[in-house]
Amino acid sequence: MSKSREIIQTPTITAGAYAAGDAVGGLLTFANAASIYKGDGKITKVVIVDDAKQAAVLDLWLYDQTFTPTADNAAWDPSDADNQHCLGVIHILAADYGPGADNNVASVDCDFDFTLVAGGTSLFGQLCAVGTPTYAAVDDLTIKITVNR
Repeated sequence: MSKSREIIQTPTITAGAYAAGDAVGGLLTFANAASIYKGDGKITKVVIVDDAKQAAVLDLWLYDQTFTPTADNAAWDPSDADNQHCLGVIHILAADYGPGADNNVASVDCDFDFTLVAGGTSLFGQLCAVGTPTYAAVDDLTIKITVNR
């Protein structure tokens, strides 16, 4: 029987504009995404809480081990070596966000299986802007993943 858990990260982002193709925030560490006894799992849901109501199209890049993140608000450019450990990308579309007067929440159901490097329990990631959001505060985004492990 798998155990489901929610893991929450609030990246420090730029209070200001992003260009399409920019990294949004820094390294995301989803600690204990996998059991120490079994280094795999499944992401079943990604939720983006957007306090600035940007409803930005974002890509969540995921890796099986830590990597050197692209600097916040710089052109997304992971190294070739780091991309050897990329597990895939989860797309968050504008249509995934619900209406809100001054904020939004996107919810994306997933069926994203992953296997981490031997002995690994944490999943790592970083956001990349597909659109051109402008955030008001450095903590305007919260990322929640639901993992079955």
